[in-house]
Amino acid sequence: MRSSAGRIARQFPARAGVTIGYTATFVATTLVFRGLPVRDRTAWLAWTSTNLENLRDHPLPALVASGLFTEGSLVGWALLGLVGLGVTNRALGNWRTAALVVSAHVGGTLISQGILAYRIASGHAAAADRYITDVGPSYVVTCALVAGAVYGAGVQRLAAAGGFVLFAPTAFPGLSDLVVSSVGHLCAVVFGVALGWPLWRSARRRAAGAAVARTDKPGVSSPKVSRPALVDLPTDPDRAPFGKLC
Repeated sequence: MRSSAGRIARQFPARAGVTIGYTATFVATTLVFRGLPVRDRTAWLAWTSTNLENLRDHPLPALVASGLFTEGSLVGWALLGLVGLGVTNRALGNWRTAALVVSAHVGGTLISQGILAYRIASGHAAAADRYITDVGPSYVVTCALVAGAVYGAGVQRLAAAGGFVLFAPTAFPGLSDLVVSSVGHLCAVVFGVALGWPLWRSARRRAAGAAVARTDKPGVSSPKVSRPALVDLPTDPDRAPFGKLC
């Protein structure tokens, strides 16, 4: 029992670090944002939104800050994030999970805003759409829920799938009109499945290699194989199994 508890305690940072770190940062940043005066909140939204103007002026700060707070339900997003990231983090480990959700957040933003830029240039969207408000953790959470549902371990996949089912009705309502958020959510789904596959394979190979390495360590005994007892053959030729041969 102690060895099992110790093993879980050692594995916890490697299997939940991204989940705890991101969720804690998200909750803290959102609470700070909501505690600001109205004028400061408005200015913060204008600066952090990943719209075309900010992506041209200060892309990196906008991409980082925009995914760390929400104008919507703090509890709802935190719970969905814990479920999606928790299942995915356990399946992929820390760096793979971080690489996956960051790619989804950045990729979903750039693709959806790139489509908007084309629509503005071609006259199918208003020029004022360069300044839309686009913040929140939804691309991160969408990717994590999908990856968890596809690549999670055992029944944990059901929790991630259930979270995605709850979120999906509000994720894609404007997809046919190429609404930025809906396009970004679709991109996050694609990233979760397509990029999640090689990362999951990599995590599986590493886990298999670690298991082999543990069995090769000194002091780790291999499974015992029972061997049949040796039987003394009779030395008297008259008592041999086939009698005398000559």
